[in-house]
Amino acid sequence: AGEQGRVVLDILRRGGKDEDVIFVDDDESLWGTEVNGKEIVGGKGELEKLEKEEARVVVAFGDEQGVRMRIADRILDRGFSLFSAIDNRSTVSDSATLGEGVIFNAESYIGPDAEVCDVVLVDSAVSISHDVILERGATVGPNATLAGGVQVGSDAYIGAGATVIDDLTVGEEAFVGAGAVVTSDVPEGETVVGVPAAPIED
Repeated sequence: AGEQGRVVLDILRRGGKDEDVIFVDDDESLWGTEVNGKEIVGGKGELEKLEKEEARVVVAFGDEQGVRMRIADRILDRGFSLFSAIDNRSTVSDSATLGEGVIFNAESYIGPDAEVCDVVLVDSAVSISHDVILERGATVGPNATLAGGVQVGSDAYIGAGATVIDDLTVGEEAFVGAGAVVTSDVPEGETVVGVPAAPIED
């Protein structure tokens, strides 16, 4: 029911698909309240009351690396399916491949032959060029640019306004800071910041 939940609700409303939306959130203080007119019915235990064949879930959470994917895996393990929320003001190439449970916020561009795997979050005004691969659970912050052929590993995070130049790899669970310009591969689990991007010194 946080910021991404509100964004997803806006996406669904613009597409005329918000009539049966409910929110679940494990913060008990929110139960029984509303998010822009839609009720927070309880925690994730409420999902068990829904018909698995009819209910679909999107994990609208983007603050902490890996959390969105872990929640999605638990939902899938319980027999639910995921749906994607793609803002109708974004552009997705006909040759791009999209997984399940992805979120594309407003005014983003997904280029030809890009591959966006399950449970990926692409924030607003992101530019993803041709042949980019976003592996499962990756997050791309607002106004980021991924040039052609970039590969972003699972659970990796690309910060707001960051740029990754052509044909580079950002490894699994790596973190690229806001505004960074990545000019060489980022190893798995590494945090880089600055222009050009460099590892944070301990």
